[in-house]
Amino acid sequence: MPDFINKETAVNFEFIDAKACLNNLTEQEQNELLENKNDIEFEPGEIIIKRGIAVSHVLYLIDGLAKIEIVNDGRTTTLGLIQSHSFIGIICCFAFENFDFTATALEKTKVSFIDKAVFEKFIKTNGDFALDLIRHMSGSSNGLYHRITTLSQKNIDGALSIILLDFANIYKSNSYSIPMVRKDLANMLGYSKESVINTLSKFNKEKIIKVSDRKIEILNIKKLKQISKLG
Repeated sequence: MPDFINKETAVNFEFIDAKACLNNLTEQEQNELLENKNDIEFEPGEIIIKRGIAVSHVLYLIDGLAKIEIVNDGRTTTLGLIQSHSFIGIICCFAFENFDFTATALEKTKVSFIDKAVFEKFIKTNGDFALDLIRHMSGSSNGLYHRITTLSQKNIDGALSIILLDFANIYKSNSYSIPMVRKDLANMLGYSKESVINTLSKFNKEKIIKVSDRKIEILNIKKLKQISKLG
């Protein structure tokens, strides 16, 4: 057996984001992209793309926040959140003829719909762009797998702590309004709505967070981080 198969190596990974991928386009390609995209604004709760629609465009979230949901055996699961300067379901664009997920805006969100044929042309003609796009998609897939695995191994305390810390990171503040109802949180965590409500109430009583409807204020971030690791 070759030595490199047996040898343990440290994981050295640098994630390439969507914006960095697009920056690899030449000036001519960037101008062509601008001519073949359509920017659309969505209000909170509006569907950006619906499961089953033919893939004719690559979606790039310019500004805002969205969630991606899939349906298996009649059950809706929230896979994750899409932040500004991110592709929406980029892997699906080249794997299937139809979108296999639904993306919904959680706040006022602006999305670029880029002609898929033009995007594919860039992949074929610009090697640096294509390579970075592969790295981006690999990193995104890897991150999603790890996230799903991590949440599935956590109890409700640990899983909810992770999500609360995620929102603090997204909004760059320990005080924010969760842009989704309790049922959506439950779908994301894989627990019941009642479990989410009870755990938020428990965290509130223990003064780890302060809860007022959708408004969350993290009072003890050290404790919340501890629960996210041990829960």
